[in-house]
Amino acid sequence: MKLALPPIRYTQTPRGYRVVWGKLALSQSTFMLLAAFVIGIGGGYGAVIFRWLIGIETQFSFGPLSHVFGFLGRASVVAVLVVGGIITSLIVERFAREAKGHGVPEVMAAVATRGGVIRPRVIAVKSIASATCIGFGGSCGREGPIVQIGSTIGSVIGQLAHAPPAFVRTLVGCGAAAGISATFNAPIGGVFFAAEVILGEFAPRSFAAIVVSSVVAAVIGRAYFGNHPSFTASAFYVVTPLELGFYALLGVLAALWATAFVKLLYFLEDRFEALRTTVWIKAAIGFALVGIIGIWRPEIFGVGYESIDAVLAQHVQPWHALGLAALKPVATSLTLGSGGSGGVFAPSLFTGAMLGNAFGSIVHHAFPTWTATSAAYGLVGMAALFAAATEAPMTAILIVFEMSNDYRIILPLMVSVVIASLLGRYLLGYTVYEQKLVRQGIDWATTRGPRSAA
Repeated sequence: MKLALPPIRYTQTPRGYRVVWGKLALSQSTFMLLAAFVIGIGGGYGAVIFRWLIGIETQFSFGPLSHVFGFLGRASVVAVLVVGGIITSLIVERFAREAKGHGVPEVMAAVATRGGVIRPRVIAVKSIASATCIGFGGSCGREGPIVQIGSTIGSVIGQLAHAPPAFVRTLVGCGAAAGISATFNAPIGGVFFAAEVILGEFAPRSFAAIVVSSVVAAVIGRAYFGNHPSFTASAFYVVTPLELGFYALLGVLAALWATAFVKLLYFLEDRFEALRTTVWIKAAIGFALVGIIGIWRPEIFGVGYESIDAVLAQHVQPWHALGLAALKPVATSLTLGSGGSGGVFAPSLFTGAMLGNAFGSIVHHAFPTWTATSAAYGLVGMAALFAAATEAPMTAILIVFEMSNDYRIILPLMVSVVIASLLGRYLLGYTVYEQKLVRQGIDWATTRGPRSAA
């Protein structure tokens, strides 16, 4: 005998929707908070499982698989990258093409054009494809994939509840916040990322639901990853008021660097798209080039957080940092442009940290009594370059603040981020995420419409 569950009905009232399921009746706010709690659990454990997958794939690719190609010597790393690129491209092509690339633009497209509806299979496909891409050495981040995974969990729950499109969009934002919160241990940054980037608004009811998801995911993330900042930062502070001028200049430099990064990313994506060959051959070419770069600069492989920690500990020489600031965008553009699956969040932080470190070393050498150490500029550079690429200044400030747990750097952080964000918007026209939508014929500003369950 088949169990028949009563349908969920939504009735409009002067105070919003009333959600009715059999004899159970809930207000709109109560329903959204309950759904947000469930999404927070899903997003938190999604981040835990995804990071576990990356670890497993990294151990395999640079362990047993690397030994198979040991006869190639230093070039064995190129063979490992090629294998990873081929596997990633085939998974994406066969099971879910929306799992290719950053992850965040695909979520934004769903919010703008499909009422937040995302196919459930994206959870598994994005997890496996991105874990393979990153685990085999692809130069990309794990945050974009986690955002897409969490957002898909939110979308699926909304679809199962047959919720109105405005509800589903908010639940997608809840999933995005949960993913960022769990992986970065940054619950406030996760909330602002979802509101500022994914939904583009701070409506009261959707904001409350997003906060719940972010907090729940942060609790899960801390249980598995530990309750400590993502990066170990020293006590940074403004040495003299005159130093704020150097941080303003760093904001300008970050905007210029971010503009070059974004333009290179889409230039190489176009070049690979124009190649008349199979997806796996494109991936093999792109990942082989990444491997060649990595023979001399292995720091460009994977997410790169260890290198950021080295910057904050003042263990990276300025010319070496400047070289990495130039090579990381190239490696990331090759990885994603050729068919990889991963995010641009971590590469933006990496590039900004290296750029800030190099700039800080120069100004500190020239004005040692006026300026802080190069590491302080590396920390601010992370936020500035990310803000320039995404035009999300609040997210940049709060995430870097939470990741470093250092409030004394907040003034230069705000100065650099605001300047970088404004100049980046002027130079790029569209953010790194919006550019992909525009290329698909989607005008994010006008098509996202009434988005949240406000």
